[in-house]
Amino acid sequence: MVVVAIPLFDALIGRTERVGGAPLAEVSAGIPVMFICMWGMTLLVAVARASTAHLANWAGLALGTGALSAFAMAHAHEAMHRHSRVSRAFADVTFVLAGYPHYQMAHHLHHAHVGDARFGSTAPAGVSVWRHVVPSFLTALRSATAAEEQRVSHALQNRVITRSIVWGAALVAFSLYGGWKSGALFATQGVVSAFVVEVIGYIQHYGLSTEVSAEHVAWEVDYWLSNRLLVNNGLHEHHHLKATTPYNQLRARGASLPGGYLHMFCLALIPPMWFAMMGPKLATKRPLVQKYLVDKTK
Repeated sequence: MVVVAIPLFDALIGRTERVGGAPLAEVSAGIPVMFICMWGMTLLVAVARASTAHLANWAGLALGTGALSAFAMAHAHEAMHRHSRVSRAFADVTFVLAGYPHYQMAHHLHHAHVGDARFGSTAPAGVSVWRHVVPSFLTALRSATAAEEQRVSHALQNRVITRSIVWGAALVAFSLYGGWKSGALFATQGVVSAFVVEVIGYIQHYGLSTEVSAEHVAWEVDYWLSNRLLVNNGLHEHHHLKATTPYNQLRARGASLPGGYLHMFCLALIPPMWFAMMGPKLATKRPLVQKYLVDKTK
């Protein structure tokens, strides 16, 4: 489904403006939470099945669950930005179980300092995704931990620490329930999920450093199916301009990438092809960069 069917149908259906339509407002608010609930049940089933799975089945469970956890992270990202405490609570649990306990704190810093590689997600031009993913994850962890240390006076009030402890407790619980295979599956799906999320962040912000004004900080993915599966996460520039806008009200505003998320994901994994595609697109941003630098000197 992920490797063949979704990219194929994404290309066949095409871009949002050609297909049109948006989720109904009366049901759209509940979609992220419903997805999270279904994902949570799936994760529990996978952990249970892992205890008796042979190696090939275990690997399939780990990779499949990790990919699904990354989809759940997109829905949790939407729930995190809502005003509802229930939605934010569902998001918090998802981030922990999906292997990215510090995501909420790191993401708020990313919004406050969008385009600054010191807070993760943004990769300078010429840096491959393979050189970006691990440093971005660790940078986000360090910046979130530092921000929490300034916010609170006691270690147990530090949300990065407490949520990491919860992740560790879940790992121990699953290991006690289903043995080392279940524990290893839980840890592996988290690694896969975090990897996918960091690659998506790379795709969204590649080369768009703080030298570009706040209106040009993200690449858009405006393919209909990609955005239906990921609650309009591809309409990323509008999201950064106004983070509290519900996903069904987001609109394409910036420069669009030539394919859906899974097309771009596969392309990003092959750096020469990614650089060949993104080089000309970045060149169109240079006048904006020059104008920004000139304005700063006035």
